[in-house]
Amino acid sequence: MNFIDKALADNLTGDDFLQAMAGIYSESDVRDILSKYPAFIADVITIIDYDTALNMDELSDIITDYGNSQDKLAAILTALEHCGLTDEADILREAKALWDTDEDQYEETYSDFSDRLVLFSDSDRFWDCVRAYIDANLT
Repeated sequence: MNFIDKALADNLTGDDFLQAMAGIYSESDVRDILSKYPAFIADVITIIDYDTALNMDELSDIITDYGNSQDKLAAILTALEHCGLTDEADILREAKALWDTDEDQYEETYSDFSDRLVLFSDSDRFWDCVRAYIDANLT
């Protein structure tokens, strides 16, 4: 039984379920079978990865080929939108568009983008949205 199976079997909700999904870092092989679970679980894990990457790296690492995979950025944008965090997704799109057209201007406005991210500017609302998304999908 992996961490997802255990969280579902234990009927975890909200923050407990969210915390349990951090098990992806100790059981990374579960990524290979995420498609067998409801899609919201992959979204939650994608958001956990986004949070980790943003705190360990920087915004430009996320919007520029994030591990050489634009699919990963697309997954982040989709997961954010599914959680109701469209403003966060819009900021990422705006930053990505500026990076693609004028890297120097992006560098000049980097701190503005970072300051506007909901994850940093209103962390409680960010995680409340994720927890509400979890609960809506578990019921």
